[in-house]
Amino acid sequence: MKGLFLAGVAALSVLSASAAHSGPRPQVIVGKPRIITTTIVGLLSPPPKYDKPYEGELEIVFFSYEEDLLGACKGLGSGTHACTLASLDHKKCSIYASSEEFMKRKRRNYAFMMRHELAHCNGWKHPKDTNGKRFNVGDRWDEAEGGKWVAATTKASMPSLPVSTRILLASPPIICITPDWKQEPCAKRQGGTWAYSRSF
Repeated sequence: MKGLFLAGVAALSVLSASAAHSGPRPQVIVGKPRIITTTIVGLLSPPPKYDKPYEGELEIVFFSYEEDLLGACKGLGSGTHACTLASLDHKKCSIYASSEEFMKRKRRNYAFMMRHELAHCNGWKHPKDTNGKRFNVGDRWDEAEGGKWVAATTKASMPSLPVSTRILLASPPIICITPDWKQEPCAKRQGGTWAYSRSF
């Protein structure tokens, strides 16, 4: 009886040891596979013949707030982050654009936006919207003279601007400029309201 009991204890210890060494068995769960989709924000890159330094008379007005930019761009295009008004001969161009800080807040590529707008100064044109067409990164858009869709995270170098470029910085703070676009203290102004407007 004692021998039988010891044999039972030995068998249990062998079973316990083998169970301890085998570890937990993997669980297989059968079901539908999960499909994860990611939407990549696309930007329209200008064709190389327009993506070059602008050589005309350039003015850039920056904005800190979307509603102000949309007001300035009304009638000039979509104006989500910038818009451009160029003369017919492309010798004069005004860009109304989001400030660099505003673009960072929106997680958009500031350098790319500036290259896009300068391409408009150089004569590039594209439709205001895609009219329901869907594009993938790498697609060319024939109606945009072959502009190419790239991911918003695409690196772009800052374009060079003409030396004579006149820049009106975004407010706040409020700044005052002279007719030749030099900054001056606003305390020098004696009443009256100044408004910026440009027409070609």
